[in-house]
Amino acid sequence: MLDLDQKAVHPTPKQTVGRTMKRPNNRSSVIAVGLVLGTLSGPLMANVGPYVGVAGGLNLARGQHFDYRGQSTRGPQPPLVVERPLFDNDGPAGDYTFKRSPLGQLVIGTQFANGLRPEFELSLRRERTQTITFPDQTVGSNAGVQLSTTTGFGNLWYDLFPQWRLHPYVGGGFGVARQILNNFQTNVETAPPRKADDASLAYQFGGGVRFDLTSHFSIGLDYRWVKTFNTKLFPYEEQPQTFFRSHYNAQSVLFSVQYFIFGKPKPPAAEPVAPVEVVAPVAPVDTDGDGVPDDVDQCPDSPAGSVVDATGCPPPPPPPPAPTCKQPGPGEKVSLAGCGAGDSIVLRGVNFATNKAVLTVNAKTILDDVVAELKAHPEVEIAINGHTDSDGSDASNQKLSERRAASVMAYLVSQGIAANRMVSAGFGEGSPVADNATAEGKELNRRVELKITKGIDDAAAAGAPAAP
Repeated sequence: MLDLDQKAVHPTPKQTVGRTMKRPNNRSSVIAVGLVLGTLSGPLMANVGPYVGVAGGLNLARGQHFDYRGQSTRGPQPPLVVERPLFDNDGPAGDYTFKRSPLGQLVIGTQFANGLRPEFELSLRRERTQTITFPDQTVGSNAGVQLSTTTGFGNLWYDLFPQWRLHPYVGGGFGVARQILNNFQTNVETAPPRKADDASLAYQFGGGVRFDLTSHFSIGLDYRWVKTFNTKLFPYEEQPQTFFRSHYNAQSVLFSVQYFIFGKPKPPAAEPVAPVEVVAPVAPVDTDGDGVPDDVDQCPDSPAGSVVDATGCPPPPPPPPAPTCKQPGPGEKVSLAGCGAGDSIVLRGVNFATNKAVLTVNAKTILDDVVAELKAHPEVEIAINGHTDSDGSDASNQKLSERRAASVMAYLVSQGIAANRMVSAGFGEGSPVADNATAEGKELNRRVELKITKGIDDAAAAGAPAAP
């Protein structure tokens, strides 16, 4: 006997002297784990295309409860002219339990690269009865009682990692189940039973894991849960209106093998690469030494050290600078060259009589220069703006600036300038350019400005004809 109070004997430190303690080789463990994972989940190894397969395993059917339905007579129906009366059948008939039984299966399907796998499945299950219990709790004999279930399903499976060699899957199917029951038993006096069979709609759910052994073969471990809708079994030939109703419910575990007809796709063969002949580079010839090779040099006689462009010729002179709009200085005439929309020219010397809008002789001389420029550039349009100093009231200065601007426009019109090229406006003392506290500042504030509303470049961009 084993004495439970006996203490376990552990080696003392002295007893461990002389033993060789090996430390685990971490590097070897990492390499081994890497090889296993690489084998199981190596990418780009999954088989695709049509396949056929077989599977076998164990099936466990849940206990089935049978109910009486239809009509029957009391006892066997004798072969008489006058038949016995019919009675309605409605109630429990018995409960059957089954032993674990073998299961065989054939499949035909197609594996797509995206993981979807439609499949047709044909399966056969044969259950032998383990116990038969009647409603009055009596027990029947299970000798010779057997239930055969043949199912045909259209399945749709989905592989979770379709590009790996090891890929779990889930899915389900819908189809038909045909059941055959031999030697059906009840505790009611009836005629001897016969083989009863019926077909009903059925469905299943399942999943599993598959592993691609080669480019043509895969193996799998599979699980199925199958259930039928109402099944009607007519076991008595002499009681043709009597049937028993039940549902079939079973779970199965299988080992499967699939053969892929085409295997996994082969990678395209690499096209042969022609050898490249290495040719030594030839130095370009530059006779005149200007840095441009003779084959593109358009001026092969350029003096050494001269500046040339990409063609080997002296670069063209830079274009003259574009004219800009400028204020005329003392004694200079007004010029509209280079003036664009938004530019302003102050007409210094365009003066008026005190508190009046009458042009002086000197003012008309300056405006004659403006007339000449406007005639030379018929595309130019202007705004004539009048300004005053701060002497006098705001209202009177506003009106005075308007009259003076209108007087300038009237003079230009009288000299042949179209009125639709001009507008006039007065701004009074509201836009000073100098200090009104000094006489010099007031003189600068009393002014007439030409503001360009449409310049020479603006007209050219809009497609207007150029000035003659």
